[in-house]
Amino acid sequence: MGQSQEERIITLYDIPSNLPPKAWSLNMWKSRFALNFKGLPHKTYWVECPDIEPTMRAIGGAPTAKRADGSDLYTCPVISDPGPGGHNTPVVISDSWNIALYLDKAYPSGPLLFPSDTAVLQEVYIQKIEELVQMPVLLLLLSFLPAYLNPPSVEFFVKARELSLGLKLEDWCPEGAARENAVKGLEIGLSKLAGLLDRHGDVERMFVAGDKPVYADLFLASLLEFMRSIAEEEIWSLVKVWNGGRGTDFYPQLRASMGGSASRREASGVT
Repeated sequence: MGQSQEERIITLYDIPSNLPPKAWSLNMWKSRFALNFKGLPHKTYWVECPDIEPTMRAIGGAPTAKRADGSDLYTCPVISDPGPGGHNTPVVISDSWNIALYLDKAYPSGPLLFPSDTAVLQEVYIQKIEELVQMPVLLLLLSFLPAYLNPPSVEFFVKARELSLGLKLEDWCPEGAARENAVKGLEIGLSKLAGLLDRHGDVERMFVAGDKPVYADLFLASLLEFMRSIAEEEIWSLVKVWNGGRGTDFYPQLRASMGGSASRREASGVT
């Protein structure tokens, strides 16, 4: 007997926050946007940080990196897909990039995240986004994150990040010159990215591949949503007016390409 429609819904494993909605993580936004872009029904399985590794081991999720001691590191996002064909063993995919590639391969009939063999070019553009935008964003916001996590995740998150950074989170980009320089770096980075797009298209070109978004544009959208979710007053209030309000204009065009969702939350596919 085939699976019911409900059983065929993709499950996205995400880390909850105390924000409305629960979704907050930069990497998870990438997969949420990708699922919604392709119009794929999905549900969320919320996993607190200490439970990520045992949960992923239980469902067959692959580790995404190695710790300094050589042990496997398990992260979110992860999806579990029973598949459109109703096969019995779900396909489990770890890492937002791998998830995006898989969704195009498994569901080629819908809009494509990587049309016309653009994966290599998109990866190069994403590397530019990471350099110009993601690095200053993480400088500014990493120390904010524990305040938005649920109690089971706070200690785990702080310990892991401080071990990785080699310093206390409160000493990471503290108030004063360090934060001022990071804000300026973010403004410069977004301006450079806008200039890069405009040099190869119409004025205020929004999407890297032309009139329609591709996965690399969803990557940028995830950074914008992350800033809005975590630091609406301190950072997003600045970003949305830089470059003539380009950051704000990006969302309506993205939503229009995804069926005209009425809100940013709908465009992200938060469940």
